[in-house]
Amino acid sequence: MNKNSITFILLLLVGAGIGTFVFYIKSHTPKYKWDTDYSRKSNQPYGLKYIYDLLKEEHHSVKSVSNYAYDGLDNSETNSNLIAIDSYIEFDSLNISYLLDYVKIGNKAFISTEDAPTYLLERILPSVGTIYGYDEYENKSININYAASDLPYPQKLNFQHQYLKKSMPRNWTGYFPSYFKKTFYDTTVVPVSYINDSIVNCFYISYGKGAFIIHSTPIVFTNYNMIQKNGFKNANNLFSYLNNGPIYWNEYQFINEENSGNSEGNPLQFLFSHYTLKTAWYLFLLSILIFILFRSKREQRIIPVIYKNKNTSIEYAKAIGSLYYQKKSHHNIGNELYNIFLADIRTRYHIVTSENKNELIEQISKRTEIAKENIEELFQLFSDVRHNVNATSKELVALYQAIENFNNIKK
Repeated sequence: MNKNSITFILLLLVGAGIGTFVFYIKSHTPKYKWDTDYSRKSNQPYGLKYIYDLLKEEHHSVKSVSNYAYDGLDNSETNSNLIAIDSYIEFDSLNISYLLDYVKIGNKAFISTEDAPTYLLERILPSVGTIYGYDEYENKSININYAASDLPYPQKLNFQHQYLKKSMPRNWTGYFPSYFKKTFYDTTVVPVSYINDSIVNCFYISYGKGAFIIHSTPIVFTNYNMIQKNGFKNANNLFSYLNNGPIYWNEYQFINEENSGNSEGNPLQFLFSHYTLKTAWYLFLLSILIFILFRSKREQRIIPVIYKNKNTSIEYAKAIGSLYYQKKSHHNIGNELYNIFLADIRTRYHIVTSENKNELIEQISKRTEIAKENIEELFQLFSDVRHNVNATSKELVALYQAIENFNNIKK
């Protein structure tokens, strides 16, 4: 038997093995995927097809808003609703402007995301100051309680996070009561529901003639939870705050990078936790080995062209800074300076920057050995620039000089 015949037989065996493996994977691949995707077309456990079909059945008029800016909303409506359920929604000045115009004439927006819509909240509540993201509570299950007693189902409801055939822990998000009261102390924000009596996971904010309903646990609206009695009851309770008019469904989705499994920190751990993926991994390694055996003949490698290294980070920073400055977005630059300032404080002095403002100033003064009055003046400059969309370049320069002065004298 010559060398070509042996090669042909080996290739035939490899092809047969790969074909057998593909058939085996296809016949043994689980029917359901237990990762969140928050798509209205998904009938997977953590999709939204069931809640979307239920809304269409109840309201009959459900329209999709599929673009990013929300300019597809009908501002002639005064009794409609926008429902947005996703892992994350990126708010900027454009889509917030359309959304505020839509709500203030009498409509309502129900926004359920795992990440807090901080930029939206800062626009709705300009007197509050910095609003941080949600806190996290890790557990396999939660109880949801409701603040109002006149809801369709006011009793406590239990939810459990399921992954494959196991109950798995996950991070449930919301605001702890102490932080919620400090953040919204001078506003008309009304808590709607709580997780385990300790985390505010839904609250109501009046705006103009309409209102925003902010919700932090969108997974309770997914197919798996909605086919449970508690999921249906919870949706009825929360949607009872909506208007009785038509519904706009937020169709624009952002990529959810988080995995719902318990192996998010280690890809190989997740890979080896599934028999089919583990088999595919070993087959991949075997294919690489066969490739090396057949391609082991020495060849002249391509000599790459080596270009001179360029440091473009400074040019990029200058370009972005010039863009902000030309558009007179001084408050945006102030926000960036404030975030950099807090990050430096956390890294250098190990100070928790989510503390009360007065306590934070006291801690910074002690660690840096700078007079408390100077720190207070610096924070006032931050506030004057960050929360004023009409901040002048003179105020921004004064803030920058104050930061430079702080960096020069701090210990």
